[in-house]
Amino acid sequence: MDGTDTRDDRLPDQLTLHVGDERRLFERARTRPRPTELVVSPVELHQRNVQRRLREARLPKDAFRFEDPVGACLRVLETADRSTSVVDRVDRLSLIRSVLDSADPDYPGTTAGPIIPLPTGVSSRDPRRIEQIRTEVETVTNFHPERIAAWTETAGEIDEPIDDDAAAILDAGVGIERELRDRTEKAVSETALLRRATRAIAATDGAVWAEAYPNIERLTLLGLSSLSAPHTDLVNALLAATALEVHIHFREGTGEFLRRRTPELLAVTDPGTEAFE
Repeated sequence: MDGTDTRDDRLPDQLTLHVGDERRLFERARTRPRPTELVVSPVELHQRNVQRRLREARLPKDAFRFEDPVGACLRVLETADRSTSVVDRVDRLSLIRSVLDSADPDYPGTTAGPIIPLPTGVSSRDPRRIEQIRTEVETVTNFHPERIAAWTETAGEIDEPIDDDAAAILDAGVGIERELRDRTEKAVSETALLRRATRAIAATDGAVWAEAYPNIERLTLLGLSSLSAPHTDLVNALLAATALEVHIHFREGTGEFLRRRTPELLAVTDPGTEAFE
């Protein structure tokens, strides 16, 4: 299926979806005074492989600027003079442990704090598992109220006991995120920086993006085996607020499914909005 690309009447004209077809990027390799295409891949190895293939083909990289999603959003936030401080994973696990301890009335030296609902079988002494749940909920919903509502509705339609498990996972992910926010002024995760940048792009009608990347005419996302809610919302904001040409290259295997689902994934109002606001 390599070489498949498509436009969909339900998608903006600026957006083109591909399954494979990364040779298109190599066809645009030109000698230029400055980059005009931002090439973004969530997986660093994939990005390095693309750069290696350009070198092996003796093609110039002048037209491209390579970045990962977080790096691109950091540049936007710095341009907007917004905070980029973020809690790293080690500190986040420590904060989660603190939340769990404060919720345990039997823990020495504590009083009962907020009760975090946990799915069946998940130990309150396992911060790594709870962080995994938080991350999964963040990846699927980006903590957007419409996606959270859709999760809740879908969970209610599933047979028991799976419905209870699905609802409990959502409650745990949202609950621990809320408690972490109460314990730090920093962004809880790097993904939170994507949401901040998404909101900044929307709030400035794309001006902050244009200032951060004044010469970029095209955004290319490569090597996607999934399209997470945070990445979807970022793309959605860029399509709505800028004239940027966007190309998304899905990987083989999941590509056809993701291509069909993209219009539905983009059908969220006010990307970057959080249920905690």
